[in-house]
This record gives sequence, C-alpha cells and structure tokens, in this order.
Amino acid sequence: MDSAGAIYRYTNYDANPWVKVPGGLSDIGAGADGTVWGVNSSNQVYRYTGDQDASNPWVGVPGSLKRIAVGSRTNVWGVDPAGSIYRYTNNDASGTNPWIKIPGTATDIAAGADGNAWHVNSAGDIYRYTGDQPS
Repeated sequence: MDSAGAIYRYTNYDANPWVKVPGGLSDIGAGADGTVWGVNSSNQVYRYTGDQDASNPWVGVPGSLKRIAVGSRTNVWGVDPAGSIYRYTNNDASGTNPWIKIPGTATDIAAGADGNAWHVNSAGDIYRYTGDQPS
C-alpha cells in the first residue's frame, strides 16, 4: 500500500516485483497462509479474493473497522473507530454479525499465525490475547 492508499502485491519476480491491485485501503493485513484483509478510509472491511475473481478482488465483510490484523484465515482482528477490539468469527453469512467484541480498547492491533493477538492502547500499554484469556 502506498501513501495514497493504492494497493500492491509482491510478485516474487525481481524484474517486476510489485503489481497494482484494484481498490484503495487505509490499512491492510496479511496472514502467514496468504490471507489478506483491508479497511478503507470509510472504515469498510474487505477480504481479498483476487485469485478467485480477478475482476472483483475484494469482497465486503459487514463491520466498521479502522485497523485490521491477520495472522491466518482463522485469526483476524480489528479495531473500530472508537477503539473497541473485535475478533472475526469466521462466519460472515448474510444476516450475521461476523465480529465478537473483546474487552479493552486499542489504537493498533497485530495477529500471529499461532492464534495470538497483541494490541496497544492510547497510553502505550501493550497487551497479548491468547485464546479466551487476555494476558
């Protein structure tokens, strides 16, 4: 992602290492398994499906997030504009809320492929969340 919100994907080809992907984002997260999510400047949430549908590489997911973090397909976290923390339920079927609110507030969040999640609050305090027990 560049400073204007344009999205790029690494090609693993040194002669042309970056290819532009349609869309614009303000935050993006990529997991160890290749899962990619993003949020735009309007706090809309998207999951990248470019390999499945190149004409429309982003699928909207219900929710409103300012920050997104991806450890893997099953470990996706976000922070909404008010600072509330959410974990993705892996169920965004029509009519369902795909996010579970987690206690605490954050300004930024990170997720690992091992299932852990980390966040920092506005005071600069760092927290780790493992399973159902924050620590």
